[in-house]
Amino acid sequence: MEKMIIIGGTGGIGKQLTPMFDSKYEVISVGSSDVDVTNMDAVQAFFDLHSDVRIVINLSGVSYNKFLHKYGSDYDNLMNQIDVNIKGVTNVIVACLPNMRANGYGRILLMSSVLSEMPVMGAGIYSACKGYIDTLTKSVSLENGFKGITCNSIQLGYFDAGLLYTIPEDARENIKKTISLNRWGTIDELRGLIQLLIDTEYITGTNQKINGGIRY
Repeated sequence: MEKMIIIGGTGGIGKQLTPMFDSKYEVISVGSSDVDVTNMDAVQAFFDLHSDVRIVINLSGVSYNKFLHKYGSDYDNLMNQIDVNIKGVTNVIVACLPNMRANGYGRILLMSSVLSEMPVMGAGIYSACKGYIDTLTKSVSLENGFKGITCNSIQLGYFDAGLLYTIPEDARENIKKTISLNRWGTIDELRGLIQLLIDTEYITGTNQKINGGIRY
């Protein structure tokens, strides 16, 4: 079986997604208590231990809503978003690539968000971090495609799990009205897109949208 590592696999989406791949892959689900993605030494040691990994899915992320002009008194939460969402995803990529290049194969899937292209008030730092992921995806693909490695980001819409339920109920209902399908995404639909990106080498360097037809 090919080895798949799901970073952030113990979170809201990860808990539902991980079992869906168990029958096809050797899945290693990693939470923040297992590996601190902001610590490069810890991430490198983890991927050295799993040098035969073929597929890396990074679900880890932190969101904290606050208007930008108010972060002066809340600097720790500002930096935590940057540490996890930017430094963390960069560490994962830097650590997994050498072995993938040596093995001549790799699939890297990074979780982005509709907020990358559609920022909302109070989510400026989080949105900007997801924009970084979308751009980095293209560079990873450009530098590693000839080694059999693909990299894509997935711009998640609103799914029935995880961060969705940190949003107040009245705000969730307003969001749903902007979605053409008038419902939340299912984790099985996300699984289907992930499997497509694993199976299809010619899809690389893209920012895949899965959002139910949300109106930007």
